[in-house]
Amino acid sequence: MPTLPHKDEEAAVSASHGAGGAVVLLAFDGVEAIDIAGPASVFSKAEQMRPGTYRLHIASPAGGSVPTNGGLSFAGTLALRELPAAIDTLIVAGGDEPSVRSAILEQKVSEWIAEVAPRVRRVGSVCTGAFALAAAGLLDGREATTHWSACDMLQQLRPRVRVQRERIYVQDGPMWTSAGVTTGIELALALVEDDLGHAVSMDIARTLALPMLRGGEQPQLSQALEAQATASHRLRELVAWIGTHPQEDLSVEAMAGRVQMSPRNFARAFATQTGCTPARFVEQTRVAAAAQLLRQTGWTQEKIASRSGFRSVDALQRAFARQHGVTPQGYRDVGGREGR
Repeated sequence: MPTLPHKDEEAAVSASHGAGGAVVLLAFDGVEAIDIAGPASVFSKAEQMRPGTYRLHIASPAGGSVPTNGGLSFAGTLALRELPAAIDTLIVAGGDEPSVRSAILEQKVSEWIAEVAPRVRRVGSVCTGAFALAAAGLLDGREATTHWSACDMLQQLRPRVRVQRERIYVQDGPMWTSAGVTTGIELALALVEDDLGHAVSMDIARTLALPMLRGGEQPQLSQALEAQATASHRLRELVAWIGTHPQEDLSVEAMAGRVQMSPRNFARAFATQTGCTPARFVEQTRVAAAAQLLRQTGWTQEKIASRSGFRSVDALQRAFARQHGVTPQGYRDVGGREGR
């Protein structure tokens, strides 16, 4: 089957396309609604902010109404044969296993993707949409990701794919793949940033009221969500509060006071219920906050250390070395741009 262009061919394709082209979101019967609605919202808001930037199309194999796996339907989708000849960005949505299998084997979406991919500047997927790209032969020899629960299956079915299990989204040349469901929003924001710059992407993120804009290198399962999974109600609320207040006093005594427990009982209960000591959880939270600021601002390390709750740049650097094995500046130069 055809594969996407590499190196010189890739540069030529990129040079011939750009913002202002057609963005196609590919759905199918049983598609995950958010996989389409999330990216569609991002690209439509980018078009509102920068008119003439994107022409958005929602497509499906046969066109018309497409039922989702949540009981909703997308009406008026374009049939694949009705799409414009020039597609700038193609994003394939995901769904549950039977729906994706049917789309690939019965509706032949992978055959269509393989045919058009060499003429498309960027091809991407949300969640299990990666299986359609893999079946088209487009991920062989490339790094890619999908929903955490499907990574092993993707690796088994396509051994030549370098599956990245701990990534929100992955860019490998013109291929962009994202993890589960809501990460499609972050993928779309990364594509907009690639086209229009960081400021536009951040404006859209604020418009969508996202709590933060994660980089592609972030793990699929967040530390806070994992901690909340087995915690009691009051500790779940505390975990959420810590995540949005890293600069506050987060000593054991202060946190115990917020949940009206003695420091000793609090420390024991927190470790038992979250699987992490309070001190380690706070450090991880503060490093994550600092990493976000390193990606999104040009602030000095002194300002970032203060805003993320570290008492000094030295404390920030030591915490970064423990968690990432690099300095904050090294993360900003390399790690913070990973996936972009």
